[in-house]
Amino acid sequence: MTGFPAARQGDNTATGGPVIQGSLGVMIGAPTGVACSVCPGGVVEGSPVNPSLGAKVLPGETDIAMPASLPFVLSRSYSSYKTGTPAPVGMFGPGWAAADIRLQIRTDELILNDNSGRSIHFHHLPPGQIAFSHSENLWLARGGADKQNEAHPLSKLWQALPDELHNSPHHYFCGQ
Repeated sequence: MTGFPAARQGDNTATGGPVIQGSLGVMIGAPTGVACSVCPGGVVEGSPVNPSLGAKVLPGETDIAMPASLPFVLSRSYSSYKTGTPAPVGMFGPGWAAADIRLQIRTDELILNDNSGRSIHFHHLPPGQIAFSHSENLWLARGGADKQNEAHPLSKLWQALPDELHNSPHHYFCGQ
């Protein structure tokens, strides 16, 4: 952190007076250092420190909420837990996780970074090929084929895509 104590509005100071200025979240200064990884077992409980991991956790910071029949909510969470393989830095900086998904395309593999900061590895996909992750129950497909085998579970979804998407080897699709 930045060396300053963390505080929340409404907390008491060492002399008993309440903290009256600041955000409703924990004030920690500017984020620095290595990106943090997801806590093992999806642990996101603490107040704000998880004593078993020694990690600072802030579950469910809601930034925007628009009520509607299908509400739009943008929320984020924070974890300072670090592993030997740090998670990629998301749009809010190191340690923050939000509705952010990305695919890293490397020469020998594909790495899907999900919205909780996990990295899911797939082998390289030639154009038109589909891979399935049994542990995540997740499909990853690469465009570049007009049709898929009709017996394939994704065949109907594939055909529902516009031709310019499923025919292009530059597009990747994922889903459950």
